[in-house]
Amino acid sequence: MRTRKMMVRGSAYYYLEETIRLEMPKTYSVFLGKTIPKKLKKSKEKLEHKIYSDILGKRTWIYLSRRQLIEAEKHNRRQKAKVTRYGKARQDEQDEVEAIDFVYTTLTTEGVPITRQDADLAYKMAEKGVRNIRDENLRVALGMVKGLRQVKESKKGLSRNFILQLHGTIMSEYGEKHPGKFREKPAKIYLRSSERLEEIAFKPSAPEQVTKKIEALVDWYNKNVNRLNAIELAALLHLRLYEIHPFDDGNKRMSRLLLNKAFFDSGYPILNISRPPEPYFDTLIRSVENHDEKPFVTFVWQKFVNDIG
Repeated sequence: MRTRKMMVRGSAYYYLEETIRLEMPKTYSVFLGKTIPKKLKKSKEKLEHKIYSDILGKRTWIYLSRRQLIEAEKHNRRQKAKVTRYGKARQDEQDEVEAIDFVYTTLTTEGVPITRQDADLAYKMAEKGVRNIRDENLRVALGMVKGLRQVKESKKGLSRNFILQLHGTIMSEYGEKHPGKFREKPAKIYLRSSERLEEIAFKPSAPEQVTKKIEALVDWYNKNVNRLNAIELAALLHLRLYEIHPFDDGNKRMSRLLLNKAFFDSGYPILNISRPPEPYFDTLIRSVENHDEKPFVTFVWQKFVNDIG
């Protein structure tokens, strides 16, 4: 922000202004008066509100500041502008690279021993509709490719059936984990490290509460998909699904897919949130253990502005 002096018929008038670079630079300003006030806090807040309202409309926020959300939207629009300059072939190539990278990262994060070449091959197999694949890891990768496609091609909003179908797709190779069904046993969350496997203090929802909690989460999401800003919508959907831990296995994979479902619903690009895995897991577990959503929301915002645009 900066102050600007304007002379009108020999008299000086002052404005507080800021230029925001989106698709094109745009300057916003608020009138200060004939002198510059000693304290500009209220004027700065007024200018920030004016910028936010123009860029993000009536989107609400919970934990992040308007300034942080303006920054995220700048990165989103820069990314859109960059992609728009691509031809169709280049856009398809970019989509393929992002999908393969997401599949590779999200599976290796969970210890599935695939290579990037495996993820690439699974993507091409999905494009060609190949079936009867002998290699188990390729079948797992293919399930994740199909799951990501379900997320990208789904209509805006969420339903319990969509969540169950998505889990059935990505966990189809794990029959003993009951793909496409909510768990019927208590769940535990473990802190994993190279030295120990330690259960954390937080207890996920009891099995008899899972369906009710998921329905409440779906209701929350559908009420907020056009109201809450994209970063917090995505981060909170991920975090709250993970806290419920509705499945016997695949909860983190589902959380990362639904994070991107929220981004796609809001017109934001895919975010490979678990690359690298350590800060992602550390922040996720800290938010869960401390019953504090803000650290994870802030992490998702920081990851977005660092990686996108």
